[in-house]
Amino acid sequence: MNIKEITIENFRSYYGSTSIKFKDGLILFIGNNGDGKTTFFEALEWLFDTSKPNMDTRLISEKRIAEMSDFDIDTLKVSMSFEHYGKKVVEKSFSFQKKPNKVIVTSNFQSKGFYDDGVQRTQIHGGDLLDRCFEASIRKYCLFKGEKNLNVFNDPAALKYLIDTFSNIRQFDPYYTGDYDKPGFTDFAEDQSRKVYERAMKVDKQNSQQEIELSSKIDYLRKKLSETQQRLKSNSVNAAEYSKKLSDIETSKEASTLLRDINDRLKALNEKKADREKLIKEDYTIKLLDDMWILCGFLSTFEDFQKKIAAVSKQKRKMEDEFQKQIGKAEAIKELAKGIIPLPPYIPDAKTMEEMLTDEFCKVCGREAKKGSSAYEFMVNKLSELIKSQQPIEEDDKKILFLNNYIDELNKQSINLEHNKQKFIDLMNTIKEEIEYNEARKSEVKEIQKSIDKAEDDKRKLLAQNDSLSEEQLMNAYQNISNWWKGKAEAEKNIQILEKDEKEIEAQLAEVQSKYDTLGEKSSANIYRKIHSALEKIQNAFKYAKEKNTMDFLLLLEEKSNQYLDKLNVDGFTGIIRIIEDKNEKNLKIRLLDKNNTYVASPNQALETTMYMSVLFAVSELTTIKRENDYPLIFDAPTSSLAPQKEGDFFNVISDIKKQCIIFTKSFLNDSDNLIQDKIDKLNCTIYRMEKQRPFVKDDLSTIQTVITPIKK
Repeated sequence: MNIKEITIENFRSYYGSTSIKFKDGLILFIGNNGDGKTTFFEALEWLFDTSKPNMDTRLISEKRIAEMSDFDIDTLKVSMSFEHYGKKVVEKSFSFQKKPNKVIVTSNFQSKGFYDDGVQRTQIHGGDLLDRCFEASIRKYCLFKGEKNLNVFNDPAALKYLIDTFSNIRQFDPYYTGDYDKPGFTDFAEDQSRKVYERAMKVDKQNSQQEIELSSKIDYLRKKLSETQQRLKSNSVNAAEYSKKLSDIETSKEASTLLRDINDRLKALNEKKADREKLIKEDYTIKLLDDMWILCGFLSTFEDFQKKIAAVSKQKRKMEDEFQKQIGKAEAIKELAKGIIPLPPYIPDAKTMEEMLTDEFCKVCGREAKKGSSAYEFMVNKLSELIKSQQPIEEDDKKILFLNNYIDELNKQSINLEHNKQKFIDLMNTIKEEIEYNEARKSEVKEIQKSIDKAEDDKRKLLAQNDSLSEEQLMNAYQNISNWWKGKAEAEKNIQILEKDEKEIEAQLAEVQSKYDTLGEKSSANIYRKIHSALEKIQNAFKYAKEKNTMDFLLLLEEKSNQYLDKLNVDGFTGIIRIIEDKNEKNLKIRLLDKNNTYVASPNQALETTMYMSVLFAVSELTTIKRENDYPLIFDAPTSSLAPQKEGDFFNVISDIKKQCIIFTKSFLNDSDNLIQDKIDKLNCTIYRMEKQRPFVKDDLSTIQTVITPIKK
């Protein structure tokens, strides 16, 4: 099988129709992350999946959907033309319609195949044609996404498929299987001849007692051996099942881990967003009155009020001062009019005045002041004024200009406003700070939402790339892992014990059987013994031949794998590939040893990658030899762990291998996303450049379109 052309139409980033011509040998598709490499690979996976119709809307080009009007209909299609005993074509497609509110409805799934029979072009079901030309069992050894999936022997069915397909083991199945439930001819002949032999022994009366004892032991040991073998088989099945479950987890480990990380990130981002949103307090209307924010708008009015009150208060004080001066001036004039400057009321004091009145004599001027005289009346009036001056002054007696305190009260309010003015200034700052704080939190929420949208987009892409597993399956991938490890370990422990018991029982049975056969030599059943012995030897011969054929195939696979390993590791440590059959798990394991048979437990990623790829190339070569037909190898980013020089050597070696090999890689690009031309010039292969069409919006899928340009044909 040789791919000639692939056309992708409206499949994710492949907007419209994109057709690529393919040649023999190495074909490189070079593109950076997000340029459509994996999407191209997944389009092929979708085409090659003949197990079920898949019309997932996530496969449809977002750009095509964005430009469609409501009720428009278009088609998603992937087709491949190839050579396989003539020209053939397979294509898969489905229709999609855009309904109102951006609802997408899919329909009309089709899988078509076309081939030329020499007379006309004939159409058949595409899946049937693909399975006929490119068997599903072979496809699993041809498509590989990333480095993690290169070890094909993670699949427990790999051993049986490889041996059945590439060795001559199937020709033994009619004669020997070693399976009691599905016996071959030699299994059946050995069993029937043994039963006839044992019946003949039982009817021979010559050694009846010994026969009864020995046959009883043989029956007991056979029953015990059968039970042990059944338990061994059951534990082997359990170990294989647990290994498969663990292997399935391992293959989905990266996706499961990424999904867990994304969901954890989404949870943290949503919690952070909720926390930031709680901090936003935009109840400004309530605070206008409750927190007196409204007063901040009247600050200029307060200042005008203070100026006016200050002027009125000043004028009041001035008027009061003038008024008091006028009162004082009038009193002074009144006294001066008498030509006398009176003594203060408290001179002489009250006691002296009372004494002078009693003595009727003025001790100030030294003259008599008889009662009834004017001098006496003067002293009486003087004492009365003194006593009056020492009494509280009645309000009515005060001479005041302003009868009310309105101006004073206004002045007090003005003073209070002055004291509170800073509070209003601080309140304005508080309002400003709170608004700025809210705006900052809203900005943070906006940025967090962008991160949430990015994580959600990453999640959609991840689930789209792993559509064989649901989100729940990925999230629960490790839920039972501890139980599976425990079950696997327990089954393997039981296998070791049971294998030891099996050998011991077989040895005991062989010893008793030898005694039984010695007894049979001297009986009339000897002829049946000889027949059974001959058929048993024939069965063992087939068993040995079958095991040897399997071993020869594994040795050939090792030899071919090591040849490729040497080519892919020019100047570095390679080790030796050993392909070991794990009889417990009924599977093959790839191991790397040095020449002293020391197990290389942790080879570096580059060496491990080339080791697995060497086995794949060996399997592919054996496929070509056995099937007399070649099949392409298709890899998505298989060399991401290789150093630049190592990667260059790898591609140089691959380009010299006479085999169609399609590789999607971001190698040969510098940090500026430009091609490293001098390295490309050294390659002898077909090269295509994959890029996102400019311009595009980095966070808008509907602007993303992959374009493919031939660089080297």
